[in-house]
Amino acid sequence: MFMNERELFEVTYLQLCISLQAQESARLPKHLGSALRGVLGQVLYRTDRKLYEFLYENGKECKDQQDIVKPYVIIPPAVCGTELVVQKGEELKFEILLFGKGVKCAASLIDSLQKMKRLVIGAQRYPFYLLRIIDTLEQRILWQEDRDFIRAICTKKLLHLKLEGVTGAVVQLQTPLRIRRGGKLLTHISFETLIRNITKRIVMLVERYGGWVDYEEVKNIQILAAKVQTVKEEVKVEFLERYSNRLHGKMDFSGLIGELEYAGDLTPFVPWLAAAQVLHIGRNTTFGMGKVQVYFI
Repeated sequence: MFMNERELFEVTYLQLCISLQAQESARLPKHLGSALRGVLGQVLYRTDRKLYEFLYENGKECKDQQDIVKPYVIIPPAVCGTELVVQKGEELKFEILLFGKGVKCAASLIDSLQKMKRLVIGAQRYPFYLLRIIDTLEQRILWQEDRDFIRAICTKKLLHLKLEGVTGAVVQLQTPLRIRRGGKLLTHISFETLIRNITKRIVMLVERYGGWVDYEEVKNIQILAAKVQTVKEEVKVEFLERYSNRLHGKMDFSGLIGELEYAGDLTPFVPWLAAAQVLHIGRNTTFGMGKVQVYFI
């Protein structure tokens, strides 16, 4: 069942679906998150510098320190195969999740997109035209064909899933999961590591963008996680690179894809694991990395 009480954590969010129409046939990379983030950055840089700075340069650290958590995630379209092929006239859909204070940016983000309308994606600069923007959670059209319905924007709280008698969980890594330790990509993900990353992400989001989390429960759940065993680990490293305009060169973008199964008393972990399906985990979540699907046993 779902519990709405303010029990362990509270995170507000908004999920937007951006629909584009291809103006010519396009062959795009399988993992499109980096390209889409770049396109949105260009749009905001030209139309709303303040919003650009909040979403893209907010809290940036120097001296090789990890960037402070950002208030959004881009979810690119799922692709079967090695590339994404979009024929002329077909739709390309992707989603943007905004968290906490980031939700207040929704109207400005929509305004910036509709001002540009025409977007170019990929190294070949394929042209796309903005068709509509939808609030995915309520299936409401917020913008379409120069008609603005942004007054219908409504935020949601992350649902708090609670189940009894859970003795196992299957965790599918749907987009590359990037968890690093000592500068190296982890290729084995213990349950303790998984829970530590989930709780850390929630804590960082609520501390910077508003919300609530039970810090005592975070400590307790991290201790309990050490008792859960890994019973299956069918993962592989998907080797990826992306070009960084900031560094003027390619960066390693590799992560784990596959399936993990854990066994033990997982009942206390259900809300946290369910939340991870929305929030994503690991590094580079703004590109859509670290998307997981969890099934409980």
